[in-house]
Amino acid sequence: MEARRVWLPCDGDAFVPAVEVKAEPNGGGRSETATVSRWCAGGRQEELVRLPTARLKDLSPVVGDPSATCDDLTSLPDICLPAVLHNLRLRFASDAIYTSIGPVLISVNPHKRLGHLDDFLRYCDDLDRAEDELLPPHVYRIARAAFTALVRTGKSQSILVSGDSGAGKTEACKLVVACLARLAPSGRAGATEAALGGALMLEAWGNATTTQNKNSSRFGKWLAVAL
Repeated sequence: MEARRVWLPCDGDAFVPAVEVKAEPNGGGRSETATVSRWCAGGRQEELVRLPTARLKDLSPVVGDPSATCDDLTSLPDICLPAVLHNLRLRFASDAIYTSIGPVLISVNPHKRLGHLDDFLRYCDDLDRAEDELLPPHVYRIARAAFTALVRTGKSQSILVSGDSGAGKTEACKLVVACLARLAPSGRAGATEAALGGALMLEAWGNATTTQNKNSSRFGKWLAVAL
């Protein structure tokens, strides 16, 4: 009989994949011993956790290979909270901070500068050649999709950026505007640079310090870009 694989709640990691290794009698009932596999940047760690049979049966089953990741959560073999969080954690450990869920982009703030974000021009070259849905998850992909819809329909488009304090909303908005400036630069000298520099002024107004962010915007921002 194949051992059961389940998502085990875990402090600090939300859920981790676990596999049943044996069952032992315990008085009038039975208890289960599971091997808990943790994935982190340094590799996999294992520890034994003893669980009652009833609790093990109540846990969500692991479907597919828990060590495999996907860049679109709609492609997961089983879309459940443990699988979603585990996929995001694995991708984050490899500095893949962007993950799609259909047309929505999830961004996890790395709180550090990532080298691959410096490949802006190479990515924009890919934007020129590829269809929107074929591009990897990225803020530039969202900006490109909005620009494409604007050109195709002639109607204004909206991009909603939402998240907790310190999640990276301001940086995401900067990337959106930078991508739009690359796709549709102004013919007037200095106009594009002035538009990109306007975000710095917005950051200076009404900000405050929170536990997650020393320069938190304590208000909603509405940014209109005319093309």
